[in-house]
Amino acid sequence: MRARTEQTLDPGFAVLPGYDVVQLLHHGRRVDTYDVYSHERDCRCVVKQVRPDRADEPEVLQAVLLEATLLQTMTHPHLVRCYEVAAEPLPSMVLETLPGATLAALVEQQRLEAGDVAMLGLQLCSVLGYLHRQGWLHLDVKPSNIVVASGQATLIDLSLAGRPGSGRPGAGTRGYLAPEQARGADLGAPADVWGLGVTMVEGLTGRLPFGDEATWDGEGRALPAGPPRRRLAQIRRRVPPELATLLEGCIALDPAARPSVADVRSVLRGLVDPR
Repeated sequence: MRARTEQTLDPGFAVLPGYDVVQLLHHGRRVDTYDVYSHERDCRCVVKQVRPDRADEPEVLQAVLLEATLLQTMTHPHLVRCYEVAAEPLPSMVLETLPGATLAALVEQQRLEAGDVAMLGLQLCSVLGYLHRQGWLHLDVKPSNIVVASGQATLIDLSLAGRPGSGRPGAGTRGYLAPEQARGADLGAPADVWGLGVTMVEGLTGRLPFGDEATWDGEGRALPAGPPRRRLAQIRRRVPPELATLLEGCIALDPAARPSVADVRSVLRGLVDPR
């Protein structure tokens, strides 16, 4: 039984058999995300479920089931876990509840130090490298898709995950998507390196290098912001030169000019543990 006119569920209703709604976390474009209580596990979980008003759209169903399948079949210490996938009453996935806060919330309170950013980047390199070796790109690396607790970073949300090659032009988040994502062509690991670089820059400065609403035209030119010279100069005054050079490389407009995930990992590891 749906209890609201926008077709989301009120607390106490079963979003899936055995999963009672505690609260609605997010009413998204494709899915509703709920904090739930699992009777079988006797703990809190998270359920992402296709919105009822979009349940007849094949592309929405396919995207949600793909994300659920990927999260259930791929396991990594820095990737959110999926416990179950359900097709009825609506396509859904049951995810672990993560402690801590999103990196976006943490950065809003206080900028990170270079050592913290290096450790964060190492963990993200670990999980991104794992995804890439499985043949998948995340394509939406950003602070709101990273949950941090006691120094442990967990990557969430594979709703935009795709194979290398071509993709839907413009798929991604303004301010974080790489120029090639705007074109929807030549997608590869460098697109995730871009997202990682933007995320680390934001962690250090509290701001995105190309602006909050930056996107790209068909030629890869920044719209509406220009090159992030001021923010990169700010970074160079605060961090070791190796890290500043690495970040500049990660957000190079040309994908071929960006370092590989392995190269990023190597530099960051040297900063965390010089031995």
